[in-house]
Amino acid sequence: MVNAEIINCSPRELNTRGYLKELKRRGFLPGTVYGKGIENQAISLDLRQLSRVFQIHGSRGLFSLQIDGHNKAVMAVVREVQRHPITGQLIHVDFWQVNMNEKINNTVGIYITGEEELIKKGGILQVGTKEIEVSCLPQDIPESLTCDVSTLEIGDKITVGDFTVPAEVEILSEPDTLIVTVLAPSRAAAEEEEGEATAEAGGTAEAEGE
Repeated sequence: MVNAEIINCSPRELNTRGYLKELKRRGFLPGTVYGKGIENQAISLDLRQLSRVFQIHGSRGLFSLQIDGHNKAVMAVVREVQRHPITGQLIHVDFWQVNMNEKINNTVGIYITGEEELIKKGGILQVGTKEIEVSCLPQDIPESLTCDVSTLEIGDKITVGDFTVPAEVEILSEPDTLIVTVLAPSRAAAEEEEGEATAEAGGTAEAEGE
C-alpha cells in the first residue's frame, strides 16, 4: 500500500487579485498541479489542514490530492513552497503530478538525533547539508533519513556516502557532501570569530567602494 498523506483541495477557476484575497480571507491558499503531459490545474487548499500536514510530516514525500469533482486521487510531490517573507505563512504551493511507474528525483530531509549525548562529551555539532537528493519510484520516497550523532567523537564527521538507503532508492547527491562534523569548543569558537572577521572585512570593503 502506498504511504501518502491526504490533502483535500478544490479546483480554482479565477486568478484575479480580488479572488485570491477572498480565498485568503476564508482560510484558503492557491496552488497549482502540473506534470508531464498534463495541463496545469489551479487549485485551492485549506491553509489550516495543509499547515498541519507540513508541520507533522514535512513538505517532502508523496501526497494524495483529493480534488473535489475528481473520481481518482492525484498522486503528487511538492515542487515549490512560497511563504510570506515576514510571517513565514504559506502563500502558494506547486505540486508535480507523478506517474507511479516512473522514477523521479526528489529531496529527502535529514533528521539529526543524539545531539544531547554529543554535547555531554564536549563536542560542538556543525551541520552541513540538511537534505539529500534521491531517485526512486514515488511510493519509495523515504519520509526522512535519520543521522544519529550520539556515538561520534570530536573530529568525526558524517557524509552522504555514509548513509545506507533501501535498495530501491538511489542517492544522487555527491558522496563527499558533508552532513555533520564534530568540532572541539576552541575550534568552533575560532571558526566563528574567523567568519565574523570575514563578514566585517567584507562590509568595510563595500563601504569603501561606495
